[in-house]
Amino acid sequence: MKELIEQALSRFEAVGDQWTNAHGSMVKHSSYVYLWTPPHTSIKSVKKIGLTLQAITHGNEVGGITSLTECMKLIRAGVVKPDISMAFVLGNPAAALENRRFLESDLNRSFGSKGTSLEGQRAAHLESILNETDYLLDFHQTIEESAQPFFIFPYTAPGLAFARAAHADVSVVTHWGKPFSLDGMCTDEFVNFNGGTGITIELGKKGFDPYQCSVGLQAALGAIHYVQDMLSHQYQPATTESPLYTWKAIVLFEEGMDLSEGLYNFQPIEKGQVIGVHGDKPLLAAESGSLLFPKFHRDQRAPRPREIYRIAKRIGLSDLGQPGVVGV
Repeated sequence: MKELIEQALSRFEAVGDQWTNAHGSMVKHSSYVYLWTPPHTSIKSVKKIGLTLQAITHGNEVGGITSLTECMKLIRAGVVKPDISMAFVLGNPAAALENRRFLESDLNRSFGSKGTSLEGQRAAHLESILNETDYLLDFHQTIEESAQPFFIFPYTAPGLAFARAAHADVSVVTHWGKPFSLDGMCTDEFVNFNGGTGITIELGKKGFDPYQCSVGLQAALGAIHYVQDMLSHQYQPATTESPLYTWKAIVLFEEGMDLSEGLYNFQPIEKGQVIGVHGDKPLLAAESGSLLFPKFHRDQRAPRPREIYRIAKRIGLSDLGQPGVVGV
């Protein structure tokens, strides 16, 4: 895997470094961060960067590298001609080279924190890009298998419109009232907090998978078209409505809890179903719905997670942002 990751990182850099100005200008801003400017545009971004595409915010979620690289290659070849300024960012390449989620602290909990860890310093550096971003699409992958890709982000009306325009076939998981994690601020939350619109897509189980990379590329191209239309005031709302979900339950870890192997994201779960053990008793599902983010304690050296799983439920547009809908 390390060799595959090294090759993917090299391909990303090669595309950025070996650019010609025939189809816009690509400038290396810093390590694994490239800024692209179209040759001619009448579209004015609200901020300096119309759209930022970011991958490997978690170092071992590597599929997004290929999605970004292929998007850059299409722009370089003139097949895709964005009319907006863009940034292409690899969040935590140091952790990627070790095939680890992070080295010292979770980068996706480090924004706005002024932390001193390696990831805290990287977050502070990337904030200079994210602060100047109108729209962010952050590419992630799940730890366990997933029955489908899905968007996930704190609910805002612009965020929902962005996700559905970027890839109309991908379900949306959204939430409101509380942050995604008590451990710190994610990329999408940071962009939203600073006046932009940030969303995240989970492509599937971490690794290099052709289907996932194609989903990511389609989402990247859809994001480009949407942001162009929004910034030029030409956007027409989509007629398709992808399925919507939010939390029904978030189950915190308690001593003695262990999930059964084989559980996966978007697995249908019934309330009371045995999904693991809690000491010498069965661990029963708290609610019925779709399982999300099951966590297994396979590395005994690692600390136990704050939570052990979530249950998502289908909702309608009228539920969005309403009190009492999110079950936490």
